[in-house]
Amino acid sequence: MKKLIISILLPMLLIAVTTFFVPAAFSATNPFLAPQKEQTSPATEKDAVSTKVNPKTNLRTAHSSSFYSLVLTKITILQKNIRAKMTGFARDVKKDSFGKSFWLFLFFSFAYGVVHAIGPGHGKSVVCAYFISRRGTIRTAAFMSWVITLVHVGSATVTVCLAYLLFSSGMSGFENFNHHLQTASFGLVMFIGLWLFLSTTISACKKNKEEDSTPAKCASLKEITTVAFVTGLVPCPGAAIILVYTLSTGILWAGLIAMLFLATGMALTTSLFAFAAAKTRTAMDHAARGRKTKIIYTTLSLAGSFVIILFGTLMLSAHLS
Repeated sequence: MKKLIISILLPMLLIAVTTFFVPAAFSATNPFLAPQKEQTSPATEKDAVSTKVNPKTNLRTAHSSSFYSLVLTKITILQKNIRAKMTGFARDVKKDSFGKSFWLFLFFSFAYGVVHAIGPGHGKSVVCAYFISRRGTIRTAAFMSWVITLVHVGSATVTVCLAYLLFSSGMSGFENFNHHLQTASFGLVMFIGLWLFLSTTISACKKNKEEDSTPAKCASLKEITTVAFVTGLVPCPGAAIILVYTLSTGILWAGLIAMLFLATGMALTTSLFAFAAAKTRTAMDHAARGRKTKIIYTTLSLAGSFVIILFGTLMLSAHLS
C-alpha cells in the first residue's frame, strides 16, 4: 500500500518541480501579461478574445512534443476566457457596486487564482522541495502555502498602490519596482537553499557519530514562515494587472477585495502540491526502518535543498540575463 501511495504521489511532485524550467514560455502566453489594448465595447472585446483563442490549433502543434506543454496551453486558453468575463463584470460593477456582477467578479477572481497557480512559479517548486527535505503535516503544508500566496499577492497589491500614489503610474511603475524585487527574492531563495543544505549536512555528520538514529527533523513554523515569505516576495503579475485595471476603471475597492479571493484560489492549488509532498515524505519515512530511514532522510533533505538552490540560481540567472 505504501509503495502504491509513493508511486502515485511522486509523479505529481515531479510535475511540480519541473514547472520552473518553462516560466518564459508560459509568461509569453499568459493572458494577464499580454500587451493591453485600448478600451473597447464588450462585444468588440469578446470578438478580440475569440480571435486569440481560435488559433489554439497552432499552439497545440507548437507544444505537441510535450504533454505538460499541452496542459499549459489549455490553462492559458482558460485564463483568457476567465479574463474576458472578469472584464465585463468589472464594467458592470462600476454601474452597480454590489449587484450580481460584483459577486461574479469575486467568484471569477477565485477561479482565476486556482487556474493561474497551476502554471509555473507561485512557489510550488519550493514548497514541494521543502517538504521533501523536512517532515511536515497537513497543517504546516497548508500554512506555508497560504503564507506564500498572501505575500505573493500582497506584494503586488502594495507595489501597484505605491506606484500609483507616488508616481501616478500603473504597470510601468510596477514593472520597474518588480525588477529589483525579483533580483533580491531569487537571491534570497538561493541562499535559503544553501542554508538548508548546510544544516542538513552538519546534522547528518553529527548523527553519524551517534549509535542510535534520531527522528527526522520536522518543519518548524519559524523556518516555514521565513522560507515562505522570501519565496512569495516577488509580486504576482496577474494580481497586479487586475489591480491596474480596476484602478483605471475606478473600482479599486473591488480590486482590493478581489485580491483576497485570488489569493484564496492560488493557496488552494499550492496547498494540494504541498500536501502531496508532505504525504510522500511521510510514506517514504514509514517504508524504511533503522539505518535505511537515516539514509533516506539525509538523501531527501539534501535533494530538497538542492532543488531550492537550483530554483533560485536558475531564476536569478534568467532574470539578470
